Amino acid sequence: MELIIGFFAALSFLAVFGAFVWPRQKVVRAQKEERVIPEQLRLREAKGLGFLAPTVEGLADLLRGREGAEGINGRYLVLLRQADWYWGPGEAAPPNPDAPFWNPETMWAAKVFRGILFALGGLVLVGAALAALHGPLWMALVGLLGGLVGFFDPDQEAAQAAEKRRRQIVLEMGYKVPELRVYVRSGRTFVSALRYLTSRPGGPFVKELYRALQVYDITADLGRGLRGVMEHNRLCEPLVNLCADLLAVLAEGGELGPVLEAHTETAQHEQRRLLRQQGQDNTQAMGYVVSATTLIVIFLLVGGPALWTVVTGLAGF
Repeated sequence: MELIIGFFAALSFLAVFGAFVWPRQKVVRAQKEERVIPEQLRLREAKGLGFLAPTVEGLADLLRGREGAEGINGRYLVLLRQADWYWGPGEAAPPNPDAPFWNPETMWAAKVFRGILFALGGLVLVGAALAALHGPLWMALVGLLGGLVGFFDPDQEAAQAAEKRRRQIVLEMGYKVPELRVYVRSGRTFVSALRYLTSRPGGPFVKELYRALQVYDITADLGRGLRGVMEHNRLCEPLVNLCADLLAVLAEGGELGPVLEAHTETAQHEQRRLLRQQGQDNTQAMGYVVSATTLIVIFLLVGGPALWTVVTGLAGF
């Protein structure tokens, strides 16, 4: 009888556990579809385990004598520039001083160093555990998995920094593009409006405009500065589209007001979309915490006694 009671108690715990953990069907909302460019898709893949694929494929091509390293380094260059970590000849603005690496070469050095460091640390920890437990020595090879974790850690770090800065630019554009439109509408020239906007405190978007102005001060070519901004932010579609439209208007001698008006609406729409997405992500993260806490309490109240009943019942046989 005790076994039957324990079985039904465990079954009840499993049902409660499934109610909190098992995936639910997502509700499809009638929202505007987000247009994704290939660079953004690669960035989203880089945020998860997908970043392993292009790196491993490139290394395999390199071992087979193909030009695999160029493809890997090109991808790293895009991430470093979007994260504002890149520094090299011809750069008008200095990078983030907290950047752990600043070009593909130093990134490869970080990958090798961390791979060796993590591998040695894993070997020491696993070796000490095996020595204490008198386990087989070949199990120490498991510590080498730490080397793979350390080797691919810079990829993940660069991808996360690039995505974080891209989101910051999109959020800031929702405030600064309308401000830039007001300055141009008030009668200022576009360069004068840029100077006034960049003279005030701002974030990464203002820094990118300052980059364009620095190139303009050196070359007297604003289009070259805007193209540099586009090159540094290939993963940020709203900023790339804004610079491309400004380039077209400056080349044809049209009015900047309508262009800034259109991009004001776009920037504010992207800002609202990103804030909604962040709210949903925060709600989901809070749901995980609440579910985990609830499951622990349920296990202590229901699962623990049920498990004890089953164990004592089996011990009676």
